[in-house]
Amino acid sequence: MAMIAGCIVYMTEYESWFALKGYKVEAQSQILERRLWEIFPQRCLTFWPYLIKDSKGIKEFLERDMPVIVETHMNSFGRFTTNIQWLSAWVKVDWRGKIWCISRDGRMWLFENGQPSDEGIHKLIWKIPEQGNVGDEVTIQAPLSGVFKSPLYTDTIASFIDEFQSFKWFEAANEIAWERRAGMDLFIVRITEGTQKFELFLQPGKYRGQDIGTAVEKLLSRLIQEGGNHTIDATYEGKIMLRGL
Repeated sequence: MAMIAGCIVYMTEYESWFALKGYKVEAQSQILERRLWEIFPQRCLTFWPYLIKDSKGIKEFLERDMPVIVETHMNSFGRFTTNIQWLSAWVKVDWRGKIWCISRDGRMWLFENGQPSDEGIHKLIWKIPEQGNVGDEVTIQAPLSGVFKSPLYTDTIASFIDEFQSFKWFEAANEIAWERRAGMDLFIVRITEGTQKFELFLQPGKYRGQDIGTAVEKLLSRLIQEGGNHTIDATYEGKIMLRGL
């Protein structure tokens, strides 16, 4: 009996020694903090070393479930802090009849499930194919909820923006459709100037971006003066095809 009593006292003191001494949650909103506590492992409260291991699972789960960045660190013996921030959206995407956001590191989620403010998001709406294979290496097999890897490469977006953002026609663009044709990126830029509408087809891999950008700038200036809606096909090397829209 004395041995049993001693074991009970020892276990009680052991659990008390390793009970979580302090846990601080620094969340950007109450929504994020509540979600964390909904999935927080209760075993970590009585034995804090579990949190060293479980914090990785917490991070992976929350970052799949919501557009957030989660980091946990131990401040001192048995005391931890978890920081949760909304993931910053970079561009918007029109896909499967809904608007999605993509972060600069390539994570994608429903616009309505992200940070309330859309400040800092590029004004252009990108459109990507609804389903199926859209290129040699890109196949859209993404879920319709949570956070997942974008089927549209962020380097592809960044390269296009960097190449053409200095032109006036790019500022007037309100939508860009992207797809793959013959192993190359194809961009269809939709531009509105007053009552006029233009569709610009570009394949930057076939020419220097600044050269074609300048040529399109001059052509658009002329077409705006003449009136009408036009398709400008700049996917040919050495020439631009023009037809009515």
